[in-house]
Amino acid sequence: MASSIKIRKSKYLSYQKQGFLYLVFILFLFFSQAGEYVVHYIPLSKTQKELNTYLQGRLAALDLKDADADAYRYDVLDRVKSLSTIEQEFATYGEQNIASIAQFRESRFAELRVRRGRLGQLFSELWSLQQGQSGGKWTPERIEDYEGRQYQPLQFFFRETPNAVLPSLVEHTKTAFLVEALTDLNEEALVFQKYTMERLEKSGFSSVFKKQLFLGENFELALHAAQSEDTIQSIRINDRDQRFQQTEDGISLAYRPDSWGEYFVEITTNKGRFYTSFEVVRPRIQFTPQKEAVSLVQGDKSKISIDASNVPAGTTFESEFAEIKYNDGLMEITPLAAGAFTVKMMVDGVQTDELSMSAHPPAKLSVAIADPSGKAVGIEGAHRLQSVNPNFQVLSYEAAYYPRDGSQAKSIQSSSRLIRTELQEWGSSPGTLHFKNIVLLAKDGITKIAGTPLILQSNE
Repeated sequence: MASSIKIRKSKYLSYQKQGFLYLVFILFLFFSQAGEYVVHYIPLSKTQKELNTYLQGRLAALDLKDADADAYRYDVLDRVKSLSTIEQEFATYGEQNIASIAQFRESRFAELRVRRGRLGQLFSELWSLQQGQSGGKWTPERIEDYEGRQYQPLQFFFRETPNAVLPSLVEHTKTAFLVEALTDLNEEALVFQKYTMERLEKSGFSSVFKKQLFLGENFELALHAAQSEDTIQSIRINDRDQRFQQTEDGISLAYRPDSWGEYFVEITTNKGRFYTSFEVVRPRIQFTPQKEAVSLVQGDKSKISIDASNVPAGTTFESEFAEIKYNDGLMEITPLAAGAFTVKMMVDGVQTDELSMSAHPPAKLSVAIADPSGKAVGIEGAHRLQSVNPNFQVLSYEAAYYPRDGSQAKSIQSSSRLIRTELQEWGSSPGTLHFKNIVLLAKDGITKIAGTPLILQSNE
């Protein structure tokens, strides 16, 4: 039997206190980490993406005779494409909200936009469709954790999931869908040794092509043989044969993608089969670092730099509540209303992205007296009181006249911007005109702003 010793109660309490302090130290160490313990998932998701690109190509390349099997194959490919919506929205969220490594351990996106939002509904629908069409070996109805507790897939994957982990989980789901389909449709599909295919870089051909394109651009591929006996026999893109032209030392190919997404390229040479891929990306609004903080003010023009590499030719930006001009990576935006508004990115009439922005009302605006043409003048020949900012118009004002001889002051109220006849008469004598309580109305017909008081000396 094991022996034991008896210790005083004070020493026992001391040990308990020591254990508690160790626990506090460990928790403090954990919460003071900037997020390094999750960032390794970011490169992992890129590796998973490469694997899924390969599996998509393998699934697309299967020679299926049965119509139901063929429909199953394309249903799975569509579901994999739909899952990318979660990654795309997370990428946009990351650009706007993740500014430090510490924010990669936060779980706001997974909790609010996935588990409790419409992206969670999309995930559950896709999972259920996959489970119903497959045997559910990789997509069970409930998933069990290490302690034997069972959860629905949405809860299991996205409950309090850190930002850095989310793309890896989406890629894992794609892998589950693709492996299930490959296993169901062809038992030999995953035995890679029976169908050798290597990356294009190992083919002995030098290649020239863009890995990312915009919709409407051609995928242009040029292959040059390192040895004269090397030849290209066929090229397939997403399981469709492509025509190509022979050149002096290789081939050239031009292909026009008809939708966004990833494309798998399979190249057969006299020495084997090789693959590569490219992606047709949605144009996006992505800000570049600004020289100074940008604060949008209603009626004021602001300049914002955006990444021109994500903006194809012919792109326009539209908003119901702002005037927008764009040229070579520089967006000039003039909000017409205070509050939140949406900027839409349009390519050939199709919306590809949108961004929520907000503007605040300006402080007091300067005003001036103008003639009928809008030119600033003195009280002589004055026609109206107008805002220096053309996006605002004087709605009403109060004017007071103080004669130089010390006689009684006079004042009037005006419910329009026009200069009253009395003011012109008073202005013909020496004195001081004081315009105050000026109210300006914005172009939106809603926002009212106070004007800066204006003081003029008359008949100087």
